[in-house]
Amino acid sequence: MSMRFIILLIILIPTFIYGQYRVDVRNVADCFGNSIIGHPGDYDLQFTGRAGAETDFSAYSSLSNIDMNNSFWASFVAPHDGLFLFSGITEGGAMDVLIFSKEHGFSGRSESGYSSICDNINAGTAVIERIMQVEGDKPFGLNKSPDEQFMYGLKMTAGMEIYLMFNSSLNQRIKTQLKVEFEVDFLGIDIEELKNVTDMRGTEESSELHLLLRDKTTGLPIKGKVLIDNSKRINGLYNGSDFLFSIKNRETLKLSIDVVGYFFQDKEIAVDETKDHEVILWLEPAELDKRIELQGIQFKVGSSEFVKGSEEKLIRLKDFLLLNSSIHIEIEGHVYESGDSGSIAGKRMSTARAKSVMRYLIDSGVSKNRLSAKGYGNEFMIYPEPKFDWQEQANRRVEIRIIKNE
Repeated sequence: MSMRFIILLIILIPTFIYGQYRVDVRNVADCFGNSIIGHPGDYDLQFTGRAGAETDFSAYSSLSNIDMNNSFWASFVAPHDGLFLFSGITEGGAMDVLIFSKEHGFSGRSESGYSSICDNINAGTAVIERIMQVEGDKPFGLNKSPDEQFMYGLKMTAGMEIYLMFNSSLNQRIKTQLKVEFEVDFLGIDIEELKNVTDMRGTEESSELHLLLRDKTTGLPIKGKVLIDNSKRINGLYNGSDFLFSIKNRETLKLSIDVVGYFFQDKEIAVDETKDHEVILWLEPAELDKRIELQGIQFKVGSSEFVKGSEEKLIRLKDFLLLNSSIHIEIEGHVYESGDSGSIAGKRMSTARAKSVMRYLIDSGVSKNRLSAKGYGNEFMIYPEPKFDWQEQANRRVEIRIIKNE
């Protein structure tokens, strides 16, 4: 199996570490309120139950048969040259799926600040890349083996932007599950040029540890810092994308990884002197609307007071924000509470916990203008009907979402 195939395979595995992404912000029923699909992965599209008021297809004779009823708009920008693919399934009814790109020869934004593609659509000059009419209760999308519910994937160049419009025949607040994939064309990329190798091996023969920093979206090398702790020989702070170490002991290394523009990552790996080890550290780009769970931040039962041990993760969050000074975040609190969602008590507790995190960050030197806090109560439980204690604990969590990246 070739290395290129392995990298590509990993890229296309849907993300589960950070959970599914709730794409439910702004007025997504209109092109101008589109929600950003920041990277390949699994998304839940929450429809509003109505059509937008600003987007107009009247300039397209080929779209005259589309009755705008219940629409959802999303956008995607290609990180590199490659093939855009997706599959979706919804709660029934018929679904119109349109994909637009910018009119040829046009660049920039309109004077009003709206996306030029939306302006192009209203003017009838945007390029219609795909038109599909499918049954929503069956899988549909773009793939490499077209049939009646699928069309061929869309080839994109680096930086190319597309807008996707999903229009359901059901005028209800339905959800559509979407899996987005992007196969990067590595032919135009010099991967070796992107690498920065830090070789800390000695001259004596021994087993080796290879640590590789890679972009989770593209699989490409990225340069950052790796702090190693809990080792007898290789503790220290290292810079690069590919790290080579000699291993002469059996031990569990504690790693802290920081890359500008990416979410931080902490990891423990077990190594021993009897064999070689290669560990790929997949870093998530910190882009608009992306969110991660802050594992390790816990509160005393029935309160917003941190339990002992939470400070380590709070420090990591503070360092992340100081390293990425253009990023603004919303701190989201979640609780486990049986029964109907949206209880006042659950909202209050989750809000108080989110605000505790925000206060810690402000006291640690992060500008309060970059922070907001919101409690969601038990609206978005990972396990709505938990059977085990760890599932209940998973529902009690704090997440951060990127709301601005200047």
